[in-house]
Amino acid sequence: MNAATASFQGAYTGAFHAFLSDDAEANLRAAYELGREAVGRSLGLLELAEVHHDALLAELRTAAGTEDVDRITLAGADFMAEGLSAYEMVRRGFTEACDVVDSERRQARMLRQLSTLLADASLAVHAQSSVEEVLQLVAEQTLELTDAPWCIACAVSGTGDQTLTVAHTGAPQPALNEVAAEAFAAIATGTDHTRVVTLQTSSAPIALGAIALTALDGDPIGILAAPARAERPFSALDEALLVHIGQMTSAALERGRRYRGHAIGG
Repeated sequence: MNAATASFQGAYTGAFHAFLSDDAEANLRAAYELGREAVGRSLGLLELAEVHHDALLAELRTAAGTEDVDRITLAGADFMAEGLSAYEMVRRGFTEACDVVDSERRQARMLRQLSTLLADASLAVHAQSSVEEVLQLVAEQTLELTDAPWCIACAVSGTGDQTLTVAHTGAPQPALNEVAAEAFAAIATGTDHTRVVTLQTSSAPIALGAIALTALDGDPIGILAAPARAERPFSALDEALLVHIGQMTSAALERGRRYRGHAIGG
């Protein structure tokens, strides 16, 4: 038994003895607080069980007879149940909080990597194949970051040419080009291209969270869209991620368009 466990053992034994002497609510509350403290001390469930077993055994050695043994054992069950309920509640909350932090850190790393890739790729967007590669990269990263079932990213070919280049990843999506065209038309005619909106395409009853990809003058040049899973609607974080990725993609495509313009003009 290490020093941390030994210190906790002393506190637990003392609190259990006090509860045996007086089973008032205040003394039972001590078990609840000890359960919370066990999580803070990073004690495992087996260590907590060992601490309780030792405390119970110490009290049973002083038992005056069978009735006293029964009383101590029953009280021990109540005391341990109270401690375990707090332990499990706090541990579950702590684990969930750690999972959220880990997920957000992972998302932040992926966003930094995507930003770097887009910054590099945007300089090479001088051919249609490169535009497709950028859009495919964006679609794949968005799918992983939001856990959507599928994702599309599309952009118009250039100034005056409204032909859409479409990238798709995830579950198969029928009439993909039609869905992309209708989603782009819906968001392009809206008044707010800077936030996530919900779209219902006519070709399929699918609600899409979509963000406009825009040029520097604010004109829409494409969209980034994905449906939420039925069992997990888009969260505020998912929407913020779509907006952020959309802004990075818009900047990359705009730089590529300007690069091509200079290359052609020069």
